[in-house]
Amino acid sequence: MKKKLPISVVCASHNGKEKIPKLINSIFENTHWPNEIIICGTKKEDFDLILKKKYKLMNIKTVVSKIKNQTFQRELAIKKTSNVILAQCDDDLELDKNYIFLMYQHFKNKPNLKKIVSAAILFKNKKHQAIRWNIIFKNSLLFRAIIFFLNLGKKTKYMSVLKSGRIIPKLPSSFLEKNSKMVLEDLEWVCSTVAYNKNCLKDSFRLKNNNNSKAFYEDVFFSHSLYKKGYSLIIDRSIIAYHPATAPTNLSTFLQTIRSQWKIVTIFDNSIFLFFIDVFIFFIIHGLNDLKAIAKNIKNKLLL
Repeated sequence: MKKKLPISVVCASHNGKEKIPKLINSIFENTHWPNEIIICGTKKEDFDLILKKKYKLMNIKTVVSKIKNQTFQRELAIKKTSNVILAQCDDDLELDKNYIFLMYQHFKNKPNLKKIVSAAILFKNKKHQAIRWNIIFKNSLLFRAIIFFLNLGKKTKYMSVLKSGRIIPKLPSSFLEKNSKMVLEDLEWVCSTVAYNKNCLKDSFRLKNNNNSKAFYEDVFFSHSLYKKGYSLIIDRSIIAYHPATAPTNLSTFLQTIRSQWKIVTIFDNSIFLFFIDVFIFFIIHGLNDLKAIAKNIKNKLLL
C-alpha cells in the first residue's frame, strides 16, 4: 500500500457515474495517496463504479445531496473532512501522478500558512485551458485596448479581476510552455482546483446556493475574497490536472454569467458604470462569434 498523506480530497459531482472512476483511478495511480477522499454526488448510483475492492484501501467516503449545486455539494463534502489541509477538485479531472504529493509539500512544514495553491489545468493535448484567451490577447491590439479600458487604464496583472468585474486568465508565455515548472505568485484569483488550510473558510466569501443551479465564478468569489484578506494565491505549474477540452464561451453561456459578474462588481466594490459597458461590448463579441459559427456550419452543410 502506498504512503498516505494527511490531506483530504473533496469533490462535488453531478451525473458523475462515468467521470468519477477516472478521477479516482488517477488518484490511485498517484505516488502518494490522501488519507481520505470525500465525494458528494446527487445520486447513490454515481458511486457504483468506485465502491469496489481495488479502491477500498484509499478510504473513499460518499455523500448524496438532494440539491444539485456545486457550491452546496462541496460544503457538504468539506463537513465530512477530518484533515486541516483540503484539496478540492472537480469530477471531470484526471490528476497527474505527483499531484497529491506536490500539493501537500506546500503545507507540510507550515500547515497554517495563509496560502491558496492552484494546480495548472491542462487539456489532454497538454495545452493550458487558458491558451485560447491568451492567444487572442497577444494577437489582437483591439482586444488588449478593450481590456485596458475596462480596467480604467491600469495594466492588467496575471489572473486579475478588472474594474468592470470581468475575470482575466492572463498568464505569462513562459508559464504556458509545455515543460514549464514555474510558480506564479501575486494573483488575484485562481480556479477551483486548489489546496488550502480549512481554517481559511472563515475568511472567505462563498456563494450560498441552496437551489438546483450552476454556480458561475464560485472559484473567483472564494479565492478573490481571500486575496482581499491578504492570502497568497499561487499557481504551481508542476502540479497538473487534466480536463477535457471545452468549447469557447458562446452568447448563451455569457448571458448566464452576467448575474455572477454583477455580484463581483458589487461585493468587491468595482465600477458599476464599467460593468454595463463590459456587458454591452462582450454581448456584441459573443453574438458575432455565434453568427460566424452558424455561417460556417451552414457553409459546411452546403458543401456536403
